[in-house]
Amino acid sequence: MWDFPYQPETYSWTKKMNEAGYSTLAVDLVGNGNSTFPDALREGQTQVYVETIHQVIQKLKAGEIDGIRWRRVALVGFSIGGIVANSITEQYPLDLDTVLLHGISWDTTWIYPAFIYGVQAPAAQIDPERWGHIPLQYMTQPTPEARETACFYGSFDRNILKADFYYRDFDPLGAAITFTYHLTDAPEYRGPVFLGIGENDSTFCGGPKCRGQAYEVYNRYTAASDHTVKVYANTGHLILYHHTGPQLMEDSLQFLRAHGF
Repeated sequence: MWDFPYQPETYSWTKKMNEAGYSTLAVDLVGNGNSTFPDALREGQTQVYVETIHQVIQKLKAGEIDGIRWRRVALVGFSIGGIVANSITEQYPLDLDTVLLHGISWDTTWIYPAFIYGVQAPAAQIDPERWGHIPLQYMTQPTPEARETACFYGSFDRNILKADFYYRDFDPLGAAITFTYHLTDAPEYRGPVFLGIGENDSTFCGGPKCRGQAYEVYNRYTAASDHTVKVYANTGHLILYHHTGPQLMEDSLQFLRAHGF
């Protein structure tokens, strides 16, 4: 999702950050993109994601990925990726110099109803020709309408729906079962934290509209050097693909620059 091919001059996070002078590394989590598809229940779990990203960060700092020893690392995560970032700051608080959480809160009351409402089904059964090789425990939305219900609200380019539906990824059953356990406190993390969420993110707002959920970040990151919270009006879960997506990117850039990146 970070280098979205639809109108990349507007919606590509990678393009925006690279043009602003930042190096980026987009990681396909286990069971997504070009990564492998192991047992989705036993191995496709959130802790596997956490350990994978932790190892990537260690290799970046050791110069084992591109030959450069990266002195400072900022982790940006969206949705389950944001939960993974939250969990890393709790389990490995020294890994990161800053963290940006997109599309999450700590309100879990509507998370699983939102999953059900999105009518997720095995990807291999939805499109056997394209995904028939993927184990049945990898789930996704079966129709554009279900995808729209799960990810969009309010102000967005309706032409983006077709591209998003084609490029959508999967939720391994193991990750879907375990990710709420990784919405956690990070009392030992001392860097700055950014949280951005759509005001109408029904998955993480605990209802059709966010109230004070985003500001729980202050209670979860009590030792953080700074907290920045942005709530984007008329915006659903998949913030980057709404008309507020460019503002999210600009706000994230300003946050990074304010903290010496």
